[in-house]
Amino acid sequence: MGFITVDHNKAQQGRYMAPEGIYECLIHEAKFDKTAKDKEYIHISLTIRDDVPQEGQGETIDWPVWKKKEPSRMDPNGFPAGTIQHISRVAKLDNGADYATIDDWFKAITRKPIRVEVKHEEYLGTTRARVGYVYETEHPEVSLAGQGFVQVNEDDLPF
Repeated sequence: MGFITVDHNKAQQGRYMAPEGIYECLIHEAKFDKTAKDKEYIHISLTIRDDVPQEGQGETIDWPVWKKKEPSRMDPNGFPAGTIQHISRVAKLDNGADYATIDDWFKAITRKPIRVEVKHEEYLGTTRARVGYVYETEHPEVSLAGQGFVQVNEDDLPF
């Protein structure tokens, strides 16, 4: 196959928006981010798994975890402790594991499988997909291809 086989049924304008439903995903990346108005949040980028039969395989779902306006001393870096703990639990981080920095926690959750429920909401006249709830995965084994590895045959190697 060359560059592309045209299929009008797959045409879309703009960015993919996952339909409402539940998706098996991998946490692709977690990082700090800010809005144009300097509101801080954790930007978690999810990839819909291609090793599980489902719609939208390989597509991205963005999940913001907003910093609290009035955080308590229990909220790590001002982010809701309950949400951080829930993400840690569904990503199967070891109970009692200690992470010195939020960057260490970001690294620990990256590439972990989780299951998310996507809901649509209206905001300023635009429909957006948002993560409504997060669950433990029903498919804990992630294939190497699902982690971004590509199988290479020995005959394909240049040496």
